[in-house]
Amino acid sequence: MCDQMRWDAAGFAGSSTVRTPHLDQLAENGICFENAYCASPVCSPARASWLTGLYPHAHLQLRNYGPARMGQFGCYLPQDCITIGDVLKAAGYRCGMVGPWHLGEDHNPQHGFTDFWRAYRYQGDHPDPLFDYFDQEGVPNLYLRDAPGMTLFENTLEFGTIDDPRQQRTTWTVDRGIEFIQGADGEPFFLFASIKDPHPLILVPPELLEFYPEDQIQLPSSLRDSLEGKPEFQTRGKFRIRPSVTDEQFRRIMAYYYALITHIDVQVGRIIKTLEERSLIENTIVAFISDHGELLGDHGYVEKCLMYEASVRVPCLISWLGQVPGSNRIGTPLAGVDLMPTLLDLADETLPLPIDGRSVAEAILNGREPERRPVFAEIASLDAIYHGAEEPEQLAAHVMVRDENWKYIWNRFDIDELYDLNADPDEMSNIADDSEHLNRVASMRDQIVEMICHTGPGPYEWCLLEREKNE
Repeated sequence: MCDQMRWDAAGFAGSSTVRTPHLDQLAENGICFENAYCASPVCSPARASWLTGLYPHAHLQLRNYGPARMGQFGCYLPQDCITIGDVLKAAGYRCGMVGPWHLGEDHNPQHGFTDFWRAYRYQGDHPDPLFDYFDQEGVPNLYLRDAPGMTLFENTLEFGTIDDPRQQRTTWTVDRGIEFIQGADGEPFFLFASIKDPHPLILVPPELLEFYPEDQIQLPSSLRDSLEGKPEFQTRGKFRIRPSVTDEQFRRIMAYYYALITHIDVQVGRIIKTLEERSLIENTIVAFISDHGELLGDHGYVEKCLMYEASVRVPCLISWLGQVPGSNRIGTPLAGVDLMPTLLDLADETLPLPIDGRSVAEAILNGREPERRPVFAEIASLDAIYHGAEEPEQLAAHVMVRDENWKYIWNRFDIDELYDLNADPDEMSNIADDSEHLNRVASMRDQIVEMICHTGPGPYEWCLLEREKNE
C-alpha cells in the first residue's frame, strides 16, 4: 500500500511518461482495476477502510492519527474493529506489518500483526525506528524538518535527492518486508508492506530523474482552474497552489514525483524477486494499492482531501499466478471497502459481518466483470483536517457517490457538486444546481442514505436529517 499515488501515474494505467516495469508485469500477470476508489481521500480513514471493509462512518477513524490526538474521538482505529490482519492471524497466518501504521498507538503491535511489527512513527517528537536507523548507519536524515538540500515552492510538494540508498524510507520498508518473507518457514503468511511514498517529503535517487526531462512533462489542463461554480471552501484550501509558482517550477515537482514512483516500482520488484527466489510466488496473492490519490496540480491543488478523481481514485492490482487470469482489466468500480473481503475470499477465509464491502473474488477468478454497484467516499472538513477544528460535525462533512458516469458530492457546509464524467472527465463544470438534474441529485442522495444506514449512519446522520427536511 502506497501513500498518495495517482491512479494514472503508471505504465499499466496508460501513462507514456511514468516508468513502472515491475508493476506493469504485475498487472500483466493478474487483474488491473481501472476504476478503484478509496473510501476517504485522506490517509488514516482510507487505510482503516482498506483494512476493515468498513466506511469511515462505521470504523470511526474520521481523520488522521497523530500522537497528540490519541484517545480523541475520530482520531484512531478502535480496537474492536476487525481488520484483515485480525482474521488471518486467527486463521493461523504469520502476520507482519512494515512501514507507517498511521491508525493509532503506532508503537504497539495490534490488529493481528503481532508476529513482526516494524512500524515507524513519522509524526511527533519521540523515538522512531526509521530515524534510529539513520543514526545507526551514520547517514543524514533528510526527513527532518528543514533538512538541507530540500526544495519547496511556496506550499507545494517538498522534494530533494538522496546521496546514499540508506537515506530512503521506501528502501528501508522493503528491506524489513524482505526480512519478514525470508523468515517464512512453510507457514502461511500475510505481509502488509506500508509504503509512505510518493507522499512528500519526496526524496529520490538522482539517477531516476534522468527518465523525466522537465521540459517534456505535460502540465495538467486544470492547473489554473478558477473554481468558478465550485464550493467556496475549495478556494481557500491549505494546498491550493499559489499563483507565484511558475509552470517551470511545477514541472520540476512533477518530475520528482514521477521519479519517486519509479523508485517504488524498483522496490516492489525486490519483493517480487524475493518471492520468486523462495519459490513462493505461485502460492502468494500479491495486491498493490494506494491509500488515496494525489491531485498533482489538478484544479490548482496538490495533496488530497477533495473528491476530484485524482484525489479519490487509486491504482489497484491483484496477482495470483495460475489462479487469477492474467492481463485482465476490470472496468467495474471497486470500492475502498471491497479489497479486504476480496482478499479474504481468495484465501478461503470467513468474512467478518456486517461490513460495507463486498467480495469480487468469484468474478475475477472466472475472468468476468463483477456486478456494477455505486461506490462511495467520506471525509471530514478541511478545517478539521488541516486547521484543528474540533466540532463533531466537522469530522463528517462530505460524502461522495459515483454511479455509472455520474459523481455527486454532498457537502455539509457548502453547495453540492455533480459531474458527468463522460461529458466532463476533468470535472470542470459543476451541474448540481441545473434544474434538469434535480431528480438525479435526489436519487443519489437516497443512495448515500441507504449506504450509511447499512452500518451506521454514525456521524453522517445529518444526511438523513437533510433529506427529510427537503422532502
